Amino acid sequence: MEKNNDVNEKRCALCNKPYNYKYKMFGRGCLDNLYELLEISKPPKFIWNKETYLCTRIAWKNHKFFLNKNKKYALTQKYIALNYLNRMNCKFLDDIKEEISKDIKNISVFSRNIIDSISFKLNDIYKLFNDAQRFNEIIKDMQNITWEEVDEKIAENFIKSISFIFNITKKTNPISYAVFYSMQYTFWQIVVIGGMLKDKKLSAILLSNSLSLPGIKPKDLILQDSLTDKLLKDSKVFNETIKELIEKYGKEREMFDLKDYEKNGVLLKFEGGDLLYSLHKATMFVKARKNEDNTWNLEGDINDKYDFTEFKDLNEYADNKEEVLTDMLSTLLNNFGVVSSEYGVIKTYNVKIKFEFSKYKIK
Repeated sequence: MEKNNDVNEKRCALCNKPYNYKYKMFGRGCLDNLYELLEISKPPKFIWNKETYLCTRIAWKNHKFFLNKNKKYALTQKYIALNYLNRMNCKFLDDIKEEISKDIKNISVFSRNIIDSISFKLNDIYKLFNDAQRFNEIIKDMQNITWEEVDEKIAENFIKSISFIFNITKKTNPISYAVFYSMQYTFWQIVVIGGMLKDKKLSAILLSNSLSLPGIKPKDLILQDSLTDKLLKDSKVFNETIKELIEKYGKEREMFDLKDYEKNGVLLKFEGGDLLYSLHKATMFVKARKNEDNTWNLEGDINDKYDFTEFKDLNEYADNKEEVLTDMLSTLLNNFGVVSSEYGVIKTYNVKIKFEFSKYKIK
C-alpha cells in the first residue's frame, strides 16, 4: 500500500502534474511532447520504457555512450532545459546557456561527478518558456496597435495582459531574472515608440536614455531645444512659479539670481502633460533681468534625477478628468518602472533642462 502511495505522489519534472506511471521523470503527455520538441523519432511499439529510450537517444545525439542511468537522467534534464532556453531567443541568457552547455560536455562515462554550474528545476524553465511565449504574442498584438486610436478597451486588455512580467520575485533566480529582464527591456522599448507617437516625446527621450544594456551606466542628459522650450512656456506650473519669483525678488530690483536667495532652488511639481511624466522632483534655478518694456530675460536650468522609486496612486497623475485613460496608463507605467528599476532595466541618471527666454511676459 505504501508503495502505491509513493507512486501516486510522483510529479512530472516538466509540468509538475502528478502521475502514476512507471517513468521516473515525466508523465506520458509531456514525454510525447518532448519527442516532438526535440525532433526525436518516437520509439517502436515494442519498446517498453519510452522514457529510458528518450534519455538514450539524447545521449547518442550528444555523442555520449555507455552512460549509467543517473548520468542519462541528468544529461536529459540539462539538454531539455537548454533546448527551451534556446527557443526563448533571449540574448541575456547567453552566459547561462554557455554554463549549461559546459555541464553537458562534462558528462561522460569517465566523469565522477555531475556538475551543476547553474541550479534549476525543469518545471521552472518550462514555466519561463510559457511566459516568454505569452509575452511574444502580446508584443505582436501591440505592434499592430494604431497608437493614435488607443481606446479604453485596448488599454484595459493591455494592463491585464502585460502585468505578469513585472514580478519582483523572479529577480532572485539568475535564469528567471534574465528572462524577465529581457521581457521588461523589450516592453519599455515599445513604450518609447508609443511615447513618441502619443505626443510624449520628452518622456520617450528620457526613458530611452535609461535603457542601457546590463553593466552600462547611462549618460547624464543636458537638454535645451525647441521641444523643452515649448513645454515650459506652455506649463502652468512653470509660469506661475516664475511669476511668484519675480514678485518676490524682482519687484524692487531690475535683476536677481535665485541662487543668492534660495541656495537649493525651488521645487517644481508639474501637474500635467509630458513634463509630469518626465520629471518627478525637479529643482529650478533662474537668473532674471528686467527690460524697459516690463518683460524679462530669463536664463536658468531645471534639474532632476531620472528614477522610479515610489509606487503611485492614480490620483497623483489625475490632472484632467477627461484624460482618465492617459492618467491610468501613466500611473501603471510608473509602478512598472519601480519594478524595472529593481531589476536594473531602468537605470538612474541626472537630467538638466536649460532655458533662455527673451522678452518673457508675466502672465
